[in-house]
Amino acid sequence: MLKFVLFLQLFTLFFMKPVSASAEENYHYYTIACPFATVTDVIDMSELWNAVYSETGAPGEIQKIWLSESAYEELGDLFTVQPACGVEKDAAEKISLTEEGAVCALIPLDEAGPSMKLVRLERAYFPWDDVYNPEFDRLAVPAETSNFDTNRVSRVLLTGTTALARTVAYKMAQNGTTYPAEMIRSVFDTADITHISNESSIWSLCPKPRRDNVSIQFCSGPEAIDVLDYLDVSVIELTGNHLRDFDWKPFKEMLDLLDEKGYRYYGAGRNIDSAAEPLFLEHNGNRFVFLGCNCAGPEHVYATERLPGVQRCNFDRMEDEIRKYSAEGYLVIVTLQYYELYSRKPSDMQKRDFRRLSDAGAVVVSGSQAHFPQIMAPGTDRFIHYGLGNLFFDQMDVPVKGTRQEFLDRYIFYDGRLLNVQLVTALLTDYSRPRLMTDGEREKFLTEIFSYL
Repeated sequence: MLKFVLFLQLFTLFFMKPVSASAEENYHYYTIACPFATVTDVIDMSELWNAVYSETGAPGEIQKIWLSESAYEELGDLFTVQPACGVEKDAAEKISLTEEGAVCALIPLDEAGPSMKLVRLERAYFPWDDVYNPEFDRLAVPAETSNFDTNRVSRVLLTGTTALARTVAYKMAQNGTTYPAEMIRSVFDTADITHISNESSIWSLCPKPRRDNVSIQFCSGPEAIDVLDYLDVSVIELTGNHLRDFDWKPFKEMLDLLDEKGYRYYGAGRNIDSAAEPLFLEHNGNRFVFLGCNCAGPEHVYATERLPGVQRCNFDRMEDEIRKYSAEGYLVIVTLQYYELYSRKPSDMQKRDFRRLSDAGAVVVSGSQAHFPQIMAPGTDRFIHYGLGNLFFDQMDVPVKGTRQEFLDRYIFYDGRLLNVQLVTALLTDYSRPRLMTDGEREKFLTEIFSYL
């Protein structure tokens, strides 16, 4: 029976013209939603039909796909035979991870959430992607009104540790100032708001970089600003524990430079009061507030009443701020410079502190401290990532294997809520420049990370 169904579907698909697109048309968009800890990124039509029609479960990671009632009704050209898995009004409730693999659901796109992994079908991307074309999206149905408005989407990119110092600075001197960022720029180009956590002061008197520099005192020369310009960075987090390695004057010089160039930053300031100021942004009707602090020290990095520096974490005060801004309709994003831990799993104290802020209403809590990528905790309407790993730094699998691996988290906000989280994975090369992982590298990395969830 299954073979006949697949033959019928393939025959229908072969003779069926692609959906024609026009700028004036509206669509009902659908998506394949799986458990967050699903490694598979893309499936083809035969895999989709296998997962829909197989009574025992399809081969591969995605075993079954349930259909929502509206998906079954509107995607009639794809599903001309009653699915074996079933049709449910709320198919999303069927999503689960079993010993055999993932049980997924085909649901309206606007019903997605951050606890779900959205899987692409063949050549189709997502409506918020710049390269999206509904002509290639079999899950987009022309309709009188749309169920998804891209004008209400904001794509926010959060990244891990950046220190344009030591070997990274040497590679910039040898190969050009934008060298570290050139292979990862495309990721920044696909976000509306981009974040970098810069951990070394940009200082005109920073010593000339050397190839053998392994100092634990960090600074960056004035050319480091070229990397931020090249990536068109929107917000700069300044919570790093190396920002005052050469005392407060280089740090103040960096603040002057960022102000002069119009960069927006948070987590630090010219005194204790300005260091505590949140950063407000608005995009496509989505209102954001960024909060950041450092709880790991060292003591000399903190701002005082008279001297510039980083904000010291006060979680009681931050909880109050989060509740206040959440009640005012802001999407609160918290990034923390936490205690370093070369472990995939967070410590009990880290889980407690991050969850505390999430429970207070922060839609995202993200660890900027990690040189070694850590796991995440997806929720129904919010997301915690305990540590993303490095972005720009020179740790090539030292002091432990895995410091080359990186997460860049792409948050999709829609109409005032967090709709989805997409994990971009990269690998550090040449002690300075990350590149996107290959499919094999990504599969191995995500399989390991998800094994700890």
